[in-house]
Amino acid sequence: MTLANGLFAQVLDYLYKEGLVADQQELSAKTGITETTISRILNDRVRQPSKETWLKLNAAFGNIFNPQYFRGESIVMLVADLEHEHVDMAAEDEPKPFIPSWADAFFDIMTQQVKQNEALNRELRQSITEVKEIKDQLIAIINNIKR
Repeated sequence: MTLANGLFAQVLDYLYKEGLVADQQELSAKTGITETTISRILNDRVRQPSKETWLKLNAAFGNIFNPQYFRGESIVMLVADLEHEHVDMAAEDEPKPFIPSWADAFFDIMTQQVKQNEALNRELRQSITEVKEIKDQLIAIINNIKR
C-alpha cells in the first residue's frame, strides 16, 4: 500500500473504531466520495487520493483531521491532538510534554510487555536457583559415592 493509501486506510480504521461510520457505503453517503473511489483507493488501484478526496473526507467529519497528516508531513492524525493546553511557564519549572492520543495506548502496551518480561525474569532466576540446588545435591551424592 502506498503512503497516501496507507494513511487513508488508517483514517478509515479510526472512523470505524470511533463509530463515526459503519462501512464504505455510509462513508460514501457522508462524504460524497463514491464507493467505487473508496474501494479503488483501498485496493491500491488509485495511486494517491486526490486533494479533493481528502478535503471531502475531512469536511464531512468537522475538520477533525490534521491536513499535514494526509500529506505525510505529520504523525499527528487529529487536530485535537495538536491543540494541547497552554502551560503557564511561571507556574511550573518545566512545561508538560505534548503526548498525542495514540501514545497512551502504546504506553499501555509497552507497560504490559515490561511486566511480562519481569515475570519471565523472576521465573528464570527461580529456575537457575533450582538448577544450582540440584547441581549441589548431585555433587554431594558423587562425593558420598567416592568415599
